[in-house]
Amino acid sequence: MPINGNYVLRETTANLTRNPTLSVASILTVFVSLAIVGTAVLVRQGAQNMTRRFEGGVEFIVFLEPEITEAQLAQVKADLERNPNVKRIDYVDMNETWADFRRLFRNDEAMLENVRKTDLPTSFRVEPTDKSVETVQSLVNYYRKRPNVYDVKAATDVIREIKGLTTFVNNGLTVFAVFLLAASSLLILNTIRTAMFARRREIEVMKLVGATNWFIRVPFMLEGLVQGLIGGVLAVGFVFLARNWIHTLMSRSRGLTLLQTFSIESGDVVLACFAVLLTAVVLSVSSSVLATRRFLDV
Repeated sequence: MPINGNYVLRETTANLTRNPTLSVASILTVFVSLAIVGTAVLVRQGAQNMTRRFEGGVEFIVFLEPEITEAQLAQVKADLERNPNVKRIDYVDMNETWADFRRLFRNDEAMLENVRKTDLPTSFRVEPTDKSVETVQSLVNYYRKRPNVYDVKAATDVIREIKGLTTFVNNGLTVFAVFLLAASSLLILNTIRTAMFARRREIEVMKLVGATNWFIRVPFMLEGLVQGLIGGVLAVGFVFLARNWIHTLMSRSRGLTLLQTFSIESGDVVLACFAVLLTAVVLSVSSSVLATRRFLDV
């Protein structure tokens, strides 16, 4: 028996509206679990963006006092160049620092309005000859005590802090997401099972008149897919809100200057949305297929 589009649409709509409470519960659970998945992706990508300044072999950054003079700058540069443990240095002037700042906080109008170009420290990005943790740490400790140096950030310090923070957050989000995704699968499965039970007499008649297995299964499978997609679309909307909330939270972390460089790019949001929608499709389709194979005697 061929599958008719009008029949599939009518039956799928009937299945969704026959148990509205159960359908809404399934959609909301899918939404919450996928929202957590999307947030976890954003946090992971933001953490990766924080370490980009250390790409290209740079192991630590020497931040200079904002009001350093040319003579003092030359002294710090000469000190770095004379050090036998330093392989290469790159000076980041005020214009480049300001450009980096505007890129990192382009979505935070308050930060851009309250920080002036002259408030930002210039810096030297340093690549040591020996990149062992011991050598890098000794260089960091040495230059932190040098005059006209505001602060020194090492890649090891940054990566350690970022890994500790993001591992904790991502582990928590992952645990919640796994439990909620399992609950979503069970709810979708139970919704389809209930719909099939309510129509068991009709299904028997359809089988007697020659309906194929797929003719009977498709409306129930589409029911699960629709529930998953609605929850996924809602979660995509949450991802955009989460991006703004995360930026606001990080920009207000005055006591944790490291977090103020946390940045979520537009491409990261696209990746999170893709992960959410892909998970929604896989979750709903797998739950629907399992339900129709296990509970439908065809």
